[in-house]
Amino acid sequence: MGELFVDALRYPIRDRARLDGTVKCLVSVLLVGVLARVAGALWPDLAFLVPAALALAPVLAFFGLLGGVLAGEGFPAIRAWSSLRLAGRLLGVTVAYLLPPAVAVVAVGYVTGTGVVPVAVEGVTAATLATVSLLVTVICGYLFPAAAAVAVDEGLRAGLRREALRGTARGAYFLAWVGAAVLVVLAWSVLATTAARSLAALVGLCLFTYAHVAAAALVAEGAGQTRVW
Repeated sequence: MGELFVDALRYPIRDRARLDGTVKCLVSVLLVGVLARVAGALWPDLAFLVPAALALAPVLAFFGLLGGVLAGEGFPAIRAWSSLRLAGRLLGVTVAYLLPPAVAVVAVGYVTGTGVVPVAVEGVTAATLATVSLLVTVICGYLFPAAAAVAVDEGLRAGLRREALRGTARGAYFLAWVGAAVLVVLAWSVLATTAARSLAALVGLCLFTYAHVAAAALVAEGAGQTRVW
């Protein structure tokens, strides 16, 4: 595991090609961050839709670049059709696996904050709802990388099938998932802490990019080993 994790940490800067790909990821993230701030400044004026729509291009570029790493193919050319295809596959499986826990967390937050309990779950305590929400988040978060690795390689439909999750019981996948989860959680935590400060936010975005590229490389390696077994 140690060697696998170290290799993943070196992946974003191992050679010139990978460094260039990581820089492209960073530029995409920076563009999204700038456009998001502009959109936030314009809100609630409908003009916020312009920078919000423009942000879609760098988002797709970022997903396409990460998709190439996750597929074990390296960074694709941003303007290539393969990049858009990878972005669509990765974005699709991301929505499929991360939307349910997001909805669950928001719902529990609403119930906890307002005290209003929907009729469908009347009689269920807030603690029970929070536990269910946590379980949904952990399960979806654990299965998501495996599904994403299959989706970018074989297509979105393949990534959403049950067969895509066969390797999740393997030790290699579990160890890769733990390492990737640490990187991603740390990156999002730093980003959330520094988002309101300009210079610190720049550092946070750099760490965010580096961590996600390394995490994608780690998952690709872990998922690849489960397929061999």
